[in-house]
Amino acid sequence: MFENILTPVDGSPDAWIALDQSIELAKENDSTIHALFVADSKLIEAPYWVASMPETMVIEANPALTRAAVAVGRLVTEHGQEVLADVQFRCDAAKVRCETEYVEGVVPNIILERAQDADLVVMGRRGEGAEWAGPQLGSVLETVIRHARTPVLITQAEMRAIRRILVAFDGSDRSMDALEIAAGMASRKERSIILLTVDDGHANRREAWEMGKALLAKQGLTATYLFGAGHATEEILKAAKDEECDLITLGSHGHSHFMETFFGSTVDEVLHRAISPVLICR
Repeated sequence: MFENILTPVDGSPDAWIALDQSIELAKENDSTIHALFVADSKLIEAPYWVASMPETMVIEANPALTRAAVAVGRLVTEHGQEVLADVQFRCDAAKVRCETEYVEGVVPNIILERAQDADLVVMGRRGEGAEWAGPQLGSVLETVIRHARTPVLITQAEMRAIRRILVAFDGSDRSMDALEIAAGMASRKERSIILLTVDDGHANRREAWEMGKALLAKQGLTATYLFGAGHATEEILKAAKDEECDLITLGSHGHSHFMETFFGSTVDEVLHRAISPVLICR
């Protein structure tokens, strides 16, 4: 199901958790992990340093700034190579195929470009500098989730074995993708599926709920079926907690055309508040 798993790494604790999750999935699916370290071009290009300084300082200290940029670039490169070497060591120890790549550029743009050749992207909630970010998601992660056409799995602060999967299902194409992935994961390893449909008052969701039940039954999978009413985010988070789920899967948007372009409010809220990993399908 996941032949190629893209895992961006930067040496942060969250990125190592994402790698651990990628390794477990790779073992299960006989996958290849593509570990990607992107050196942020803003940190290593002299023009950025120069543009951020007052004009008089640029005139007087431009050579020094250039040398500083070169030194920073060297440190970033060394750090990237060390991180990728550690990734390779961990994958070799786990007997998982791994390809490593060091690239310089705009971080989210490079990740999105490489994601086009992947079946799954696995990322930590935040990267380096997370201690300054508070409860917010990393800006790189948010950009990737908004624009990636590949499913994105967002891990949490600790590694979790995936045994119980909650699928938020509303009958939309993206929620169908989420259900298909959950079914595939359940068919490869003994896992429980909890199918949740929420009647938010905007449409009759009973039909979607019955459709989801029929799709799982057709694949010979048993599941727990929940039908909630009210605020979608609250129902999803409550079900995930009550059912002790290790993974939440949902589409990046429902039937709304607005969600096609903008980050869905339900997805946004779930990502910020969930205590379990979340898999987003676009």
